[in-house]
Amino acid sequence: MMSIQNAINFISKVDSDIDFRKSCYKYKLQGELLENLKVQEMGFTADEIEDAFNVLELKCQTYEQAGRVKEVKAWFKLFR
Repeated sequence: MMSIQNAINFISKVDSDIDFRKSCYKYKLQGELLENLKVQEMGFTADEIEDAFNVLELKCQTYEQAGRVKEVKAWFKLFR
């Protein structure tokens, strides 16, 4: 099942697992990445990840936390 929670888990994994982040680079298009994540049962929609970024930004208690969320958001937007 696709969900905002899957998107939050994805954002956290991209932030904390450099090997996972690098494995995402083989996908040039956002759609390809999202399809692969669905196969791995980590699926979410483009709208759900936007919501997840918003939720995480609101929960940040430090500028450092907010910066990390914004960094992953900028990285994710590189996939078109």
